[in-house]
Amino acid sequence: MAEFVQIKLNDMISKLGENEVKSILSSFVCPVNKDVETFIKYKAIEFSKQYLSRTTLVYWKSDDGREKCWVGYYTIASKHIRVSKDSISNTTAKRMGNHGSFNPATKEYIVPAPLIAQLGKNFADGNNYLISGSDLLQMATTKVREIQNEIGGRFVYLECEEKCKLLDFYKANGFTVFGKRTLDRDETDLDGEYLIQLLKYLK
Repeated sequence: MAEFVQIKLNDMISKLGENEVKSILSSFVCPVNKDVETFIKYKAIEFSKQYLSRTTLVYWKSDDGREKCWVGYYTIASKHIRVSKDSISNTTAKRMGNHGSFNPATKEYIVPAPLIAQLGKNFADGNNYLISGSDLLQMATTKVREIQNEIGGRFVYLECEEKCKLLDFYKANGFTVFGKRTLDRDETDLDGEYLIQLLKYLK
């Protein structure tokens, strides 16, 4: 039975050197999301150097260990979110009150929550068929939970384009919409003028 191996980008750079890692990252292909492809090829290393985010590469490995294919990656960043009280259920509001603060003036909760900043499968050589999006997302949320077991917190969030397929995927994996964010000027590989924000409470 095959298994998945997760390798931290920082560890790979330490072992192979930055130039070799850049060569590896340049092979990533994601025609369904150019932002995901652009980030891993041109931004992931620099963001890691500046401690803005941490990226983990996911490899598929055959049961005999002879084959190994890069199937995807995810990136996590430390953030805070502002959530309108009117956009969430009473249960979620209570949980947010326990893990953050409430601003009566704006009727918003301010909660520390890691951001799954990037999540994408590698379509090079058909490697995307070796892993499901749900498996990749589960790895990212599990990593967040491990971090929160050390520092506290229960929420994780992400942002995506307003596309039915994407929204249905994240909702099916336990995320709920809480708002939207206007695109930054440098976010040119994304469609539309804003991103939909979704959150999940990790039990």
